[in-house]
Amino acid sequence: MGRAADLPLPPRDGSRPARPARRGDRRAPLRAARARPRRPRAAVAAGAAPRAALPPAPPPDGAGATRPRDAGVTPEQFAARRQAGWAELESHLAQARRGALRSVPAADLQRFGVLYRHAASDLAIARRDFAGQPVTEYLNGLCGRAHPLIYRGRPVRPSALPRFYASGLPRAVRAAGPYVAASLALSVAGVLAGWLSVRLRPDLAATLIPDSLFDRMARGEVSGGIGDAPVAASLIIGNNVKVALLCFCGGVLLGIPTALTLLANGWVLGTLASSIHRDGIDYRFWAYIVPHGVIELSVIVLAGATGLMLGDAILRPGLLSRGDALIAVALRAVVLCVGVASLLVVAGLLEGFVSPSDLPTPAKYAIGAGSGVLLYSWLLLGGRTRRAAAPRLQLDAGG
Repeated sequence: MGRAADLPLPPRDGSRPARPARRGDRRAPLRAARARPRRPRAAVAAGAAPRAALPPAPPPDGAGATRPRDAGVTPEQFAARRQAGWAELESHLAQARRGALRSVPAADLQRFGVLYRHAASDLAIARRDFAGQPVTEYLNGLCGRAHPLIYRGRPVRPSALPRFYASGLPRAVRAAGPYVAASLALSVAGVLAGWLSVRLRPDLAATLIPDSLFDRMARGEVSGGIGDAPVAASLIIGNNVKVALLCFCGGVLLGIPTALTLLANGWVLGTLASSIHRDGIDYRFWAYIVPHGVIELSVIVLAGATGLMLGDAILRPGLLSRGDALIAVALRAVVLCVGVASLLVVAGLLEGFVSPSDLPTPAKYAIGAGSGVLLYSWLLLGGRTRRAAAPRLQLDAGG
């Protein structure tokens, strides 16, 4: 071990001593460079010029960028500086009210979009610097009148309805697949609960089936094919339209009324099915329900899916606010609900002309099965041959 005097002492400036280079060590120059004495911090404090900082990047010149606050600018001065652009935008709005916007050249339409974006930027500045001032209210109204013209959706034309039903509606149903599955699961759970309810407590059937019909079914008096069975069938079919509306509107209450409606509707169906099965007249009884019931019950499940969509948007809005998420989902849910609700017209025609007719029972079952095959072939296969473009907002002004 060497003497204490032979040990290297640390330099006074606080830097680490250079490691002695070994023979054949190629990294010696690198170590020597790293061992340069560091500038003491006191030197900077004593007046040594630090490294020059990079100048801040200028803000982007875009539609969403607002200019910095102008110190000492009054609302009148702010309005006077930008009055020319606002007046030009007002002239474009007046031209649009006269219906002459379609004949405007593309360059002027592009100018219209630029003026709107400038006015929107001015509105952001006015809300920041002149809240509650008349200039802010004026800009708010100006942008509110221009926005529908800039971001306007494509008008719905009658010629688009066949394409909507042929491909758009089936794709919308498939896009809501998880909600359709959840709605179907709730309906099936209600049916099973109703079926087991009658098995455990037969007296529950008396709360749903009229006394006269219940007595005749209990005695086995079924004359003329099925007798008063349409009365019992009306218990299932009569309120389907109201059930569909309840399923949809219940979505705004977190989907809880929607789930309860699906369970209750399934429970009624399961209770009736269990009572009829107990009396052994299911084959002829269901002949009055199957022709139109396949479509109507499917519509209820789809309406329940729209309600669950609304409830899920409120419970899980994601990055949006709950109000914005509800509006975004409501547009798709309304289109889906209105589209499938039109199927109730087909079901009503079948109910009025086929179900109570004197057609043979096998023919009625065949009609019900055929309607189911057509319905689900359309919903599952429609729109798959050619993928249509997604609906986009139409920009009447570029930029």
